[in-house]
Amino acid sequence: MTSRRAFVSVALTFGLALLSTHAAAQSSGEAADSQRAVAEMVRSDGAGLAPPPDSTLRTISVGGAERSFWIVKPPSTLRPAPVVFVLHGGATGDARVTFRHRFQDLGARDGVVTVHPNGVGEGWNDGRGTQFLLARGDNTDDVAFFRAMIDALVLEGTADPKRIYVTGGSNGGMMTMRLACELGDRLAAVAPFSANLPAPLVESCTPSRPIPIMLMSGTADRMMPYAGGAVAAMSGDDRGQVIGAEETFQFWSGKNRCSGAPVQQDLPDLDPADETRVRTQTAQNCAAAVALYTIIGGGHRLPGEGTRISADQRMARLSGVSSQDIDGKTLIWEFLMANSLP
Repeated sequence: MTSRRAFVSVALTFGLALLSTHAAAQSSGEAADSQRAVAEMVRSDGAGLAPPPDSTLRTISVGGAERSFWIVKPPSTLRPAPVVFVLHGGATGDARVTFRHRFQDLGARDGVVTVHPNGVGEGWNDGRGTQFLLARGDNTDDVAFFRAMIDALVLEGTADPKRIYVTGGSNGGMMTMRLACELGDRLAAVAPFSANLPAPLVESCTPSRPIPIMLMSGTADRMMPYAGGAVAAMSGDDRGQVIGAEETFQFWSGKNRCSGAPVQQDLPDLDPADETRVRTQTAQNCAAAVALYTIIGGGHRLPGEGTRISADQRMARLSGVSSQDIDGKTLIWEFLMANSLP
């Protein structure tokens, strides 16, 4: 009897070990698969788009290194004009992916210049600073790059220095917030989407002035956790930590000296089929506006986008749903255009 029990115990232990090993291998495989999908999602998401007809690829020297950016100047644009910087996400350094957001179309309509900067390596140095991100090239002085672009565009008469704006998603959205922290005196307003504040910036961010900011975040975003935590945790890489979307809203409410409870509103469910809802929070009594659009059920997407990357199910799962209840780019545009420096 004793030997039989011992045999059963050994068998169970061996079986559990095999299951554990299999589970670990499966988890590792899923992480590697997700890691590849993360990179593929961004690289394929608009990669290869032809630049708009009125665009020009320009270069600029920053700290002895050559950097580049696409600039779209509509023929009807007056000089100097408002300028909107549109930042790409991580896993790419190709700004052409931002043309799919169609901000340049709004610029053509309104006589506004859009600038689409190219990153170095595979992303922006947005302040997370983990070893993985530094190794992939996110260790460039990107703040200096933006300062140099702004200086050049103002000096040549292209940019109205009182009407310079920044928007971007994901890694580009986090970089947008870092720019608000460090170049607040040069920017009239910012609007990050699919992005929370990198945890290290909670202590280091000291804006020179209150700066208008509008945030858009999805509660079902698998890349950028709405409640905060590890960025793209399924990749298996250390992509750093962010605070939650509502904490980010509270952070900027504090920086902009808001007081009292924010006003909350549930917007109409214009497209029940997408299974999302939109809730807004607007801070009150602020030195500069702070607003959060929470996309309930929304993924790592700008609301109002059309169908994309749906053929590959891995990418579809990672990117999630784009709510059709609001037009994200138009709301961002209207928010930006409503602000200017004193």
